[in-house]
Amino acid sequence: MRLFLRNVVLFWPVGVGSLFGQGPTLSGSGYSSPAIWGVAPGQITTLFVTGLQTVLPEGGAQAETLPAPTSLAGLSLELAQPGRPALPVPLLSLRQISVCSGDGDSADCLITALTVQIPFELQSPPEASATELTLIENGLRSRAFRVLPVSTQLHILNWCDDLPERSGAACGGIVAHADGAPVTADAPAQAGETVVIYAYGLGTTTLDVATGEATPATAPGAVNAGVETAFDFRANALPSPAYGGSAPLFAGLTPGQLGLYQINVRIPEEIPPAPACSLETGVVSNLTIDVSVETSGGLSSDGAPICVEGAL
Repeated sequence: MRLFLRNVVLFWPVGVGSLFGQGPTLSGSGYSSPAIWGVAPGQITTLFVTGLQTVLPEGGAQAETLPAPTSLAGLSLELAQPGRPALPVPLLSLRQISVCSGDGDSADCLITALTVQIPFELQSPPEASATELTLIENGLRSRAFRVLPVSTQLHILNWCDDLPERSGAACGGIVAHADGAPVTADAPAQAGETVVIYAYGLGTTTLDVATGEATPATAPGAVNAGVETAFDFRANALPSPAYGGSAPLFAGLTPGQLGLYQINVRIPEEIPPAPACSLETGVVSNLTIDVSVETSGGLSSDGAPICVEGAL
């Protein structure tokens, strides 16, 4: 059994017979050195697992109620740190995809995606370092898999994430107007407007929210880590660290949601000249809101590309 963090590309250029038996298995590709992946308190993330015996029904399995269950379809996860009781990990959804050609849907053909919430009780450095995840399938425990605990692991949601609903062809950040409507090319942000950026992985907050529970509507908690934002008005600008930026109006958990954070940012009153968003010209964003948050030993950064009105 092997665990993979979401967004790792998996390839197996070998026959199914050798996939889980003898012989080499190519399990990923990219341009970075292999590394133990990080997890932050409260983070929503997806694990890719191979080697399970469970075959899910079409459509997978979903958590139907809150608090989120710690077992779905006979699968569960535990997170362990030295000197502390093992923590059950809430499961939000399970999905499977076959990597075999044709109609292969036997267990040895399947990759299982488990969307989970890392417990808020996770201790990050300097309090703890050694951390392990164990998967339990119908009472049988897997080997323990090492993960790296970090205080934050920022990911700004975008329309290319694996979401139930998607909007538009571009991978713009999921950013909303004050009325909750998404900021899009047809409904761009305005100069001086306050917009809401949605994200995962900002860590602990001033409000102690139970793992697997929705954030109370009456008292959203602000994140404990320092957050900075900056504005890049270049067309189609990629996210970059918000060095020398300013603090947002608010950064914390979103009321009524599970593990979802929001960053409230006010667009500058004066917008420098920039090309307007247009599919004809290939401009899919004319403002990238860069966000950086303190994490264990450095910064965790991401950005939200959006369209703003008033540009040329």
